[in-house]
Amino acid sequence: MNILVVGCGRAGANLVRILEQLGHEVSVLDADPAELERLDGFEGYEFSGEAHAGIPIDTDVLRRAGIETCDAAVVSTNDDSVNIMVAQIAREVFGVERVVARITDPTLKDFFVKQYGIQAVCPTNLSVQSMLLGVLQDQESRTLTVGASTAAFFTVPATEHDVGRLLNRIKAPRGEAVFGVLHQNGSMELAAQPSPVLRQGDAIIYARIAD
Repeated sequence: MNILVVGCGRAGANLVRILEQLGHEVSVLDADPAELERLDGFEGYEFSGEAHAGIPIDTDVLRRAGIETCDAAVVSTNDDSVNIMVAQIAREVFGVERVVARITDPTLKDFFVKQYGIQAVCPTNLSVQSMLLGVLQDQESRTLTVGASTAAFFTVPATEHDVGRLLNRIKAPRGEAVFGVLHQNGSMELAAQPSPVLRQGDAIIYARIAD
């Protein structure tokens, strides 16, 4: 794919490197020419795309950066407001179908996704999820990204009080949902009807929206 990355900070520069190594054609745009120098800081890697300096919300600057011919755009500056504006311009003005914006404010991210339907990633939410996994080491966790959201699934061992109860009688913590049960033999049952009965050695699978 031909991809435009707006914002060449640490995240943007690393994304550019990975995308090029995967065989994609990548152009980069940043308001600060000095930020583009990050592309020369990776050992064993040489940037082969086009780098442009200019104000990202300027449509002429975006044109020079190649937005009219790109298949996808990733907007990852350090300013949420700029990211939202550029993402909207990319979608509404230039008709780019695949647009992903970085939004650090979780509330703003949720509003943006619901209001405009553009995919967004919230590093704050993802950092919290990673830290939770580090703290709750006894609770195995996995994530799954579908559309614009990332769901986290984690297991909690069933207590003696839970054994013998129907799974649909388990009350999930606020903001979470009971997804299923992981049996000691490795098999899983979903929280569906008829409801599974919890047994000794089972682990309850909870789900939450991580981002």
